[in-house]
Amino acid sequence: MDIYRFNEKMYKSIFICTIVLLSNYISFAQESNYNYDEEKDIYKVISNVTIETEQGNQKLSTIYETSPTILVLIYTRCYGICNPLISNLSEQIQQLDIKKDFRVLVVSFDAADRLSDMERYAQQFDLQNDARWIFVTTKQIKPLIESVNFNPKWDSTIQQFDHNALLVGLNTNGYITKKIIGIRGSNELQAMLKEINNEFIVSYPLPRKNMLFSCFTYNPTTGKSELSIGLLVMLAPALITFIIVLSLIKLGKKQRKTLVK
Repeated sequence: MDIYRFNEKMYKSIFICTIVLLSNYISFAQESNYNYDEEKDIYKVISNVTIETEQGNQKLSTIYETSPTILVLIYTRCYGICNPLISNLSEQIQQLDIKKDFRVLVVSFDAADRLSDMERYAQQFDLQNDARWIFVTTKQIKPLIESVNFNPKWDSTIQQFDHNALLVGLNTNGYITKKIIGIRGSNELQAMLKEINNEFIVSYPLPRKNMLFSCFTYNPTTGKSELSIGLLVMLAPALITFIIVLSLIKLGKKQRKTLVK
């Protein structure tokens, strides 16, 4: 009888461990802090607005059709994130010594900025003679920022815009292939450069033919994350263990009843 009590206690311990393991898996998945805003408007064509450049007015498409483009949205009177964003991006490009073909298009989203302001801004970072960098303004900022889901809010108290640091990767067809929100590391920049150059990327947050196992996928239509097959695959070992333990407990009880009889 003692051996059966021992087995039953062992089964119960395994059962409890399985429940704890399942809880940890679920908590891990729920607490994932992936920024799904970076997936909004991916694979949509950016608004082909008219931009004001040193060479005169031209369509945005004249930039990205020539070279894959990283779009940066800033304003010159910013006391917050704009300067660190440009400084960090410039340093990363220099340090990585990137050979890929691309342009960095810096557009002001502030209607008060003029082209002369953007030229001085480029000089501030010693980028005025760097052929990769283009600093422009536009009178059609609203359709541009709406097409990339960028929503700066004016704070009248501090006379500044409240906004995210945003990089938008555009391929030569004008499709938004990747977005980066916040100041990030060089790995993210390299991934963006691969995306805008239409290179193969191993894994994607959005569901595609070559991406099968993610825990959650972002639905751009509903704007919500949804459970995906990857979560089931991750939970499968724990679920199988749970089923086995439950079966063993039932089997042990049947054997015990048989011996008692």
